[in-house]
Amino acid sequence: MGVTVWAGALRLALWKRLAVRGRRILQFAIIGVMPFSLAAAALPAQAATVTQNPPGVHLLVATRTALQLQWSPSPGATSYTYRLYQMDGVLVWSGWESGSDDSVICPGLHPGWRYRAEVWANPGRPGSEPYATLYMTLPGPNPPRELAYQWAQTQAGTPYRYGSQGDGAYDCSGLVRAAYLHAGIWLPRTTGEMLQYWRLEPVAAPQQGDLVFFGTGHVELYAARDQSFGAEDNPTGTGWNRWWPGDWWPTAFYRIVGAG
Repeated sequence: MGVTVWAGALRLALWKRLAVRGRRILQFAIIGVMPFSLAAAALPAQAATVTQNPPGVHLLVATRTALQLQWSPSPGATSYTYRLYQMDGVLVWSGWESGSDDSVICPGLHPGWRYRAEVWANPGRPGSEPYATLYMTLPGPNPPRELAYQWAQTQAGTPYRYGSQGDGAYDCSGLVRAAYLHAGIWLPRTTGEMLQYWRLEPVAAPQQGDLVFFGTGHVELYAARDQSFGAEDNPTGTGWNRWWPGDWWPTAFYRIVGAG
């Protein structure tokens, strides 16, 4: 499957359908259960934000083509009006939320583009300034290591089977190899062969999609602090795994040359 096709499918999996009723945008739940909060997950550097007019509006989650905003409640507000502009002034999203709602999802955006979000608390004075304003830039094209990790996540719950690299099951190196093949990078088949591969370079500060080795016999993909994603020989199979000092802790991190 082409990288563009499956990356698009993953983005659709991150953002469920929206229903439009008049000018109101109804928010649906983000699918996929992860062992750490998306709201707390570190955003790519390209998604850095500047908040104005405290207490402000905040960027909760950003993908290449969608974002989720949240704003602080305003005392006495019965509803909120929001607008999302491109930096050239073109309005791309607008709507309102009731006073009990304080977040909205805006899909269909452009990777790497800069946007301005404005929120008004209703009722407000005619001609009043926005209650909160936020400038943000969406992440640009993802490096291959992130594409590999994102594809691997789509295999969560797949059973573990020694020697498998697909067809309904994976072992640890089989999953890592399959993930990088979907990102356009070839890797050797076994953990031992990967450790000898010339394209692997050690890193002290791993990033999402880097290789996490436990001894010389097990490999997973780095997910977040103290956490990796991989195929393990247990009832859960493929999924997210937390590390525990003195019991389950990586021995080495590697980045693949050319994977970003």
